[in-house]
Amino acid sequence: MAQHDENHWLWRLDAAAWLGAAANELAQGEALIAVRRTAVTHARRAAGMALNAVLVELARRADSPERSEVIWGRSYIDHLRVLADPELDPSLRAPFELELSGCCRELLAISVMPPTGLVSLARARDEAATKALALARQIVETCASFCSRAH
Repeated sequence: MAQHDENHWLWRLDAAAWLGAAANELAQGEALIAVRRTAVTHARRAAGMALNAVLVELARRADSPERSEVIWGRSYIDHLRVLADPELDPSLRAPFELELSGCCRELLAISVMPPTGLVSLARARDEAATKALALARQIVETCASFCSRAH
């Protein structure tokens, strides 16, 4: 397993700290839910940070640290894009089921900016931001569940 390295994008935190950072991103998104761009960005960051926790946990469980650094890309958007691909080789999606792919795909499909032109009717004023945060919460919970089972 890789040593703690506060200058490395992945190894600067352990799995628990990445999950804590994800929870913080969710809280910030919820606090600013009326600002769609901010809330959706926090939702995506939360999901990506939770996925970082899984990468750290996979390396801890004797998976190659080098593989953890490259398997889903480096950024949170890279992670979401890779996992959103329904054609992704199941060995690259592991330890997740196809359901997580759907969550990642839906989260990426929510535009950070509202569409221009016609006014679209929604059930709630912040419907897109609320949906993004709910999807991110589901991804974070899935990641937390995986990390807790690993111990």
